[in-house]
Amino acid sequence: MNNLLWVLCLILLIGVAPVFAHPHVFVDSKIKVVFNEKGLAGIHNRWVFDELYSTAMASSGDADGDGKISATENDWFYKTIMAPNQEKNYFNYVLLGSKFVKISRLDNFKASLQGSRLVLEFDAKFEIPVTADYTMFVVVVADPTNYIQMTTDMENADVDAPDELDVDFFDDGLDGLVLFRSFVFAPQGLFLRFKKK
Repeated sequence: MNNLLWVLCLILLIGVAPVFAHPHVFVDSKIKVVFNEKGLAGIHNRWVFDELYSTAMASSGDADGDGKISATENDWFYKTIMAPNQEKNYFNYVLLGSKFVKISRLDNFKASLQGSRLVLEFDAKFEIPVTADYTMFVVVVADPTNYIQMTTDMENADVDAPDELDVDFFDDGLDGLVLFRSFVFAPQGLFLRFKKK
């Protein structure tokens, strides 16, 4: 009887674990990695939320119900959606060597309603200086807990760099990168290297 109880508890624990990992919010995201003459300057993000979440957030955030986001309403969206995720780098992870680079700030935040979808655009500011030798890093935009399932179109990610820099990039899976193993959902990464010409 004791063995049967242990087996049932084990089955219950194994069966329940994936329930806690399923997403509640869905986001289609697109990024542009931006360089300036000093090196990496940031990542421009465009997030498009699923219709259900968009409707719920618009009903609270679009206070006057006109379908347009005013400056005051924009602040509400920032405080409600983005501010709680500041410690998570706003889900923008830049892996340089064996460490994640901390975001320096978030700029140009803008919320809008496009049809039935909530759209957030912002610049996550990072600083990695350019050198004469290649500097390699990986960009991932994802929620490691998978509460928000972020599908980032790395295949069509864009890079904006001045002519003074030599920049190469490609998208790929994150197999073998230990620091991403804790992510519940296996996101794609954008691998980049840059140097002075």
